[in-house]
Amino acid sequence: MAGPLPRDLPLEALRGLCALAVLYAHAFAPRPILDPGYTPSRWFWSFDLGGAAVQMFFIMSGYVIGLTVQQPCTGPEARRYLFRRLRRLLPVTYAAILVSWLLVPGTSGHTLAGHFLFLQNAEPYPVTGWRFDLLPNNPSLWSLNFEAFYYVGFLAIWWLAPPAILVALLLTALCLSPAAGLPVPALVARHACGGLYWLAGLGLAWFTPPNTRAQRTHWPSALLCAYALWNFGSLRALLLEHQVDSLLWLTVASPHRLDFLPATVWCLLAVTGRAPALRRALAAVCLGWAWFGLARVALRGEWVDPDWPAAFALVIASGLVAWRPSLASLGRLAPLGTVSFGVYAFGLPLQLAFPGLLPAFSGSRLTFGLRLLALLVPTFGLAWLVDFRLNRWLAARTRRWG
Repeated sequence: MAGPLPRDLPLEALRGLCALAVLYAHAFAPRPILDPGYTPSRWFWSFDLGGAAVQMFFIMSGYVIGLTVQQPCTGPEARRYLFRRLRRLLPVTYAAILVSWLLVPGTSGHTLAGHFLFLQNAEPYPVTGWRFDLLPNNPSLWSLNFEAFYYVGFLAIWWLAPPAILVALLLTALCLSPAAGLPVPALVARHACGGLYWLAGLGLAWFTPPNTRAQRTHWPSALLCAYALWNFGSLRALLLEHQVDSLLWLTVASPHRLDFLPATVWCLLAVTGRAPALRRALAAVCLGWAWFGLARVALRGEWVDPDWPAAFALVIASGLVAWRPSLASLGRLAPLGTVSFGVYAFGLPLQLAFPGLLPAFSGSRLTFGLRLLALLVPTFGLAWLVDFRLNRWLAARTRRWG
């Protein structure tokens, strides 16, 4: 059995930044949620990267599984793998479900049971027709249903060892099947779409050698370009223009966002130092596609205010593509990564509980700012207690089992 891997501090930092992006997206949504008497300016919504962060979580998840599972699939190894996954998922997930229920105690037992079994989803399950609605005050937990499916699906990949290209083609076919009119359930197609990100991370871990000498990469350029790519959404715009509605799903895991997949791969390679040649090729592809999106918006006269910061980020990303700052500087943000899962799981239910607190203290930038600060304390406190302290305690006492 392999021992615990050394911490990859830049990767931890990227995970933490993604958790902050989700927290930011919820707090600064242009609706009076955190403060019932105040709506943040839509300008803040220009920096909404919540959906992009979830896609990054998927690719990082596959990558970490690929790093931790290098040995052949045997019964004992499979049991250890499942035990480690459950030990990682259950404490934070179950604590988040409990917190959500305490804040909205009227949630049905059916919904709670679905979450405890990781069956929550907005779509009915094939054949059975079962449906387990998302928690009304914590819909963010939808992604854990996807993660659970990927963890189980990985067992088949690990055991059967099919060619990676065959798995990628199968997921792509399932993802695009609704557009072709094939009778593939929506739930399957959505999981396949997100699965492409997860598989990409797994492939990077298994098929690209680690670069232990990589100390400097162009990670700032990769992150800035990813922001620009997500904002311009060129594939989405083209599908809208040609009215290809069958590929425009109202979910984060959607075909109209698959042009963001190369950006997630580039970001992951940039923070891990792997595959320098592939990194350079992806830099050219992603920057070129982002410039196409910018030119398209400008030439068609579809320019809106949020395009300004995205264009600015793209210009900087292009100018800095040859700059390679140290990965150690990014790694200083690694403490955020140790509580990232908790921040993701606890942030939204706590935020949605805030409007009912001190209703008279609302209606201005000051009250919004103070409420935001007040939200950060319990969010990071719970994340530290459960995601960091409890997980470390459990890991120390169950290490011999997994």
